Amino acid sequence: MKRTFYFILFFLAFLIQSCEEMEQPYVGYIVIERAVVEASLNSTVTLTADTDIKSPITLTVDEEAAEWCSVSASGKEIRVTATQANTGASFRTAQVKARCGYRETTFTVLQKFEGQQYLEYDWTKWTATGNSCQASDGGGYPSLFNDDRTTYWHDQYSPSFIEAPWHITVDMKEELECHMFQIGRRHYAKNGNNYGTVKHMDIYTSVDNENFSKVGEFSFDLPWTAPDGTVVEGSTSPLIPPYEEISLAEPVKARYVKMVITETNGKHAQVSYFKAYEKI
Repeated sequence: MKRTFYFILFFLAFLIQSCEEMEQPYVGYIVIERAVVEASLNSTVTLTADTDIKSPITLTVDEEAAEWCSVSASGKEIRVTATQANTGASFRTAQVKARCGYRETTFTVLQKFEGQQYLEYDWTKWTATGNSCQASDGGGYPSLFNDDRTTYWHDQYSPSFIEAPWHITVDMKEELECHMFQIGRRHYAKNGNNYGTVKHMDIYTSVDNENFSKVGEFSFDLPWTAPDGTVVEGSTSPLIPPYEEISLAEPVKARYVKMVITETNGKHAQVSYFKAYEKI
């Protein structure tokens, strides 16, 4: 019995020692935020890496972006420079790999296009609900999160009609600092018409989906005069703008955004997409 007892003790001690030897040593951490540079040549920004590692930081830019982006490190300070001007109509990004000791991470460099102030948040995981939706006409709530304006949310008219006001609540899945919203209008590809059926919309935000505060609104009254002087009297026309932008006087932190349609140009209304923007 004693031999069996000592053998068990020896085996347990062996297991404990083996587990201790298998544990990975602490190798520290490194976090580097996104870098944003202006559209102009030689625009430069300096970042400070958040790390507890004393080893030098080595940086590698992805091959496709190396022609317009250069990076260097001195201690925890990281210097990012645009070696080419961005003359395009959209921003461009580079992925930079950073290694410090045994730790590796990546961060993004974004070069603005000329005059860019805002950057659209990623909407791929967003969802929406509301009090009126005809999903068979336009695609319903999921249509609010793509750039195809021929798909859209439409108020319910079958099997019964729900009177306005209609509300659509977007869940962005996390709290975001919002500076601007963009509300897209339905587009009919065959004749090029945009649908100005929303006459008035109020925008509310919330962090808990219970307490909402109004942060903006827009109105589209008919008749409406286009920039070329043409008077548009109907709610569908190629001259009607494809979207409305609501710039906020002050940024708001929100997870939920509620669009409330209180008036329409006609009996029904459509919304093709919802976008939220940060300021960069």
